[in-house]
Amino acid sequence: MAVAECAALAVRAGGRASVEEVFGVLRTLSAEEGWLTVLSKMEAGLLNQQTVGEFVRGLGLEKGVTGYSLHVVPVAIYAWLRHPDDLRTALIAVLECGGDTDTVGAILGALMGASVGVGGIPNEWREGIWEWPRSMDFMRRVAARLAEQRNASGPLGAVPYFWPGLIPRNLLFLVVVLLHGFRRLVPD
Repeated sequence: MAVAECAALAVRAGGRASVEEVFGVLRTLSAEEGWLTVLSKMEAGLLNQQTVGEFVRGLGLEKGVTGYSLHVVPVAIYAWLRHPDDLRTALIAVLECGGDTDTVGAILGALMGASVGVGGIPNEWREGIWEWPRSMDFMRRVAARLAEQRNASGPLGAVPYFWPGLIPRNLLFLVVVLLHGFRRLVPD
């Protein structure tokens, strides 16, 4: 819920929600002591300009961010608030913390996407996407369909793409994963 509320705030604010507004909404989501404690640590960290790594260590996560929701969500939101206009810096900061980097990175990516849009994603990252048969063009069409759906009276349906291409692609990835796994079993 916290991630959805933060993304909605970013969209409504045209990309940049105020820190005060974010914490005002986050405080209303739960009266649980653990949540309120993490929010206080987030506010103090931002006030003291702690790095993302310092904030994570302040949560007692020296070995990396765990997959526990009271860890990944606050870390992602903290990085988003700490680096609101710089996806690269924010993402590197959370990835350097270690642990459940795919989850915290995905949450941060969603928040940053709502804030900085496509233009805020480093160009070399966009150009490096190779997810055939899905592509940047496909993702643009999905985004456009979602925008259209917002004002439509009924479902507009799925965005078409060459789905049979997923079969050979996934088989190739299966072979790569299995080969990697077997290679790890072989002694050096």
